[in-house]
Amino acid sequence: MTKFCNGICLFFILICVIWAPMLMYSSGNPTNIANPVNDVRVQLDIKEKSGGRLTLYQTTLCEMIPFNQLHDDLNLDPNNYLYAYNINDIQLICCQPDANTLWLVPDVVQRRFILSLKDMEVKFSWVLTRDRPKDKEVVKYERTLDPVDCPKPWEVKKVLNGSTNSFRACNIYPRYIRVTGSGEVRTIEEEANGVSADIILNRGVSEWWSFHDINSLDVKGCGGLRGPMAIIVSEETPQGLLGETLSKFSIWGLYITFVLAVGRFIRLQCSDLRMRIPYENLPSCDRLIAICEDIYAARAEGELVVEEILYWTLVKIYRSPHMLLEYTKSD
Repeated sequence: MTKFCNGICLFFILICVIWAPMLMYSSGNPTNIANPVNDVRVQLDIKEKSGGRLTLYQTTLCEMIPFNQLHDDLNLDPNNYLYAYNINDIQLICCQPDANTLWLVPDVVQRRFILSLKDMEVKFSWVLTRDRPKDKEVVKYERTLDPVDCPKPWEVKKVLNGSTNSFRACNIYPRYIRVTGSGEVRTIEEEANGVSADIILNRGVSEWWSFHDINSLDVKGCGGLRGPMAIIVSEETPQGLLGETLSKFSIWGLYITFVLAVGRFIRLQCSDLRMRIPYENLPSCDRLIAICEDIYAARAEGELVVEEILYWTLVKIYRSPHMLLEYTKSD
């Protein structure tokens, strides 16, 4: 009868393990709220393949414009890439064309860089900051330009040594970028031609780099600004403790973790049952209990020698299956 009751209890525990996560997640009902991008940093670097990198253009002066506040006559999505997304999650990012840091690389460093510049890579990155999810507020999209889209090394050398003031880079980054609720950055559509720009070194009392987008539609959408421009889809995220947890691990990850954890606990409780049969399923334990009570009484009376003799007697009984069976026979 005891085993039958234990089996029924374990069955109900398993039912609870399976259904509890579903009930908890469904009753929690986290509400999705908007999670817009609130800070942007843009950077363009030139890197030698053998090592060494110079940051040419960098700015944090970017304006985030909600897509529903743009003029209706602006068609920044002629191919309908954004048709499937909520317009409240879409932002137009317009950055200043001039870098917010001066070009302060010493002449001797520039000369050495020019001499060593043979094979190079051009890297462009967007660093986007949002309020959620926790520990993933800052996400980064970085792209290394294809060799056919990069400027030639001699073009960069001519700009650095002062012969010219600009070079052109093509297909620098995709115009449409999606940031998922879990904090991953993906492109919405791989365009045949991304954003191309002229990279200009301005000289005068001070020197600084500029990024000039050559697409007239981008310039019109940003009110005349020729800096980096992108259309960002920042997906909604659930709020509250349950929502933040779901956004980090997803419901399947939480469900599997919960079931595996409880299942492992039950397995530990039920494992090696055959090893416990000789000690748990005994016909009668009255004699063993009497020895234990005698050990306690001897300790209470200060008869430590008697206590030790009784203790080792109990140990010998448990060490010998034959003696254990004899001492636990039913009268």
